[in-house]
Amino acid sequence: MAIFYILLAVAITLSCFFILIQHPKKPLISFMFKGLASVSVLILGVYACKYSGLIDSVSGMLFLAGLGFCILGDVLLALLEFKIKDAKYNIINAGSVSFFLAHICFITAICFLIGGNGVALSIPFLFGILFVGIIYLIQKPMSLNYGKSTAATLIYSFGLSTALATSVSYMIIASFSLASIILACGLLFFLISDLILSMIYFKENSPRVLYYPNLSTYYIAIILIACSLVCF
Repeated sequence: MAIFYILLAVAITLSCFFILIQHPKKPLISFMFKGLASVSVLILGVYACKYSGLIDSVSGMLFLAGLGFCILGDVLLALLEFKIKDAKYNIINAGSVSFFLAHICFITAICFLIGGNGVALSIPFLFGILFVGIIYLIQKPMSLNYGKSTAATLIYSFGLSTALATSVSYMIIASFSLASIILACGLLFFLISDLILSMIYFKENSPRVLYYPNLSTYYIAIILIACSLVCF
């Protein structure tokens, strides 16, 4: 476990450093350290999977694939800092697709862990549909404008909320095992992070300071997901 704790410390340190130094006037440096922080979390997840033996299962590989898609999404969304002309919505849509695929991987991995429990598998999808409706309806009250990213935002919201609800189902089925609790907490922080991100991307004149809670909750999320893999 010593190696796991070392990798965890490295992932936390790099994530904190990136969050502190990221700035629109230093896009290249921010891009580099964001990549380093995200890759360090993936390495942590790979080691956690190997340590627990989960890497030999379909679920383990899917969890790692999900973390991999998170890295791709990080790289894509980081391009926004370069202020590429007329590319905002294309970049957001591409990043949303990548993170949607990440959550599809997480959902599928958890479904393998749940097994054939129909109720535990169906309720999360109903929750996802309900959540999409809420996200669509809160645009005007929250002064949000999804614009050309409306479809991508709603599809991504379905993936994220369904992943969270599926993890809660698994937590109940697994009798609140440590792995299931950490995983559900990770996906909850993911949801919080993206709710903040929607304020950044889709609300006019949103304060730059929102990036700090957004990035903090995001890295807590993926680090918790990676950590949960060592407990299976």
